Amino acid sequence: MTTNTRGAGNAVPPTDDAYPPPARAQNDEVFTIVYPRATESATDPRDEYPLGLLRLALNKVGARYTIRPSTTVMEQARAAVALQQGTEVTLLWNGMSAKLERELRPIRIPLFRGVLGYRLFIINKAAQAKFSAVRTLDDLKRLTAGQALGWPDVDILQAAGLPVEAFRYDLLFRLVGLNRIDYFPRGANEIFAEVAHRTPDVPDLAVESDLVLVYPFDSFFYTSKANEALAAAIERGLLKAYEDGSFLKYFNDSPYIRQMLTEAHLDSRRRIEIPNPLLSPETAALPDRFWYGRDGR
Repeated sequence: MTTNTRGAGNAVPPTDDAYPPPARAQNDEVFTIVYPRATESATDPRDEYPLGLLRLALNKVGARYTIRPSTTVMEQARAAVALQQGTEVTLLWNGMSAKLERELRPIRIPLFRGVLGYRLFIINKAAQAKFSAVRTLDDLKRLTAGQALGWPDVDILQAAGLPVEAFRYDLLFRLVGLNRIDYFPRGANEIFAEVAHRTPDVPDLAVESDLVLVYPFDSFFYTSKANEALAAAIERGLLKAYEDGSFLKYFNDSPYIRQMLTEAHLDSRRRIEIPNPLLSPETAALPDRFWYGRDGR
């Protein structure tokens, strides 16, 4: 899903057999993984990247598992409550948030290496001129952003003094098309796929061409605190993937990451930076190797 943050996908998501585990875990436990269904659509391109990364991690440690979406559509706030209570879902991916990290069991390895914090804007294509006139944060404060209900981005933008209205995720695209909101900030790695996916229904959508809003942000996997076995398996698997290079290979081979680097033109955009007051001390202290651009990769 997130802040958002659910993420963007690989063109062909790895299946459970994409990375055959070399050996089974020592016990016979089979992890039943149920993640929140975000839309009524049978397919959601935002799920492909995190699901592929999840499979990569679990296969690294020889875990056995099944994965499926929840039977009903769940907003992220409801999904977090259900996960905490041990009902309906057993895993979610959501934005970094000190509150969520207190209530749930975070796996503190950024899934998208921080590129979710490079925010481009979905706008009505007729509105580009007013964004081209934006030079500063104060200029941007004259416009109204839309964000999804329950996403940490709502609090981040509000803390910076940016007007924000929160709606159901599926509705935000239509609201942009109708000029009910001015822009919908999305991660640079996911925005192009989302616009392509939505323009058949909302043809006036476009990716704004001049600005990038930057703040420290990404997504984590979360389990309930009671499900330490699953959390530990995912954590060990992701760390192994970093150690053997397969995490970076998966990241760099993602079509949506490649598209970001070729189409987003991040270096030529006017950069507006804001702080992220939601970062926990533990997340703020994560090593540079987990963040895109900080370690030269």
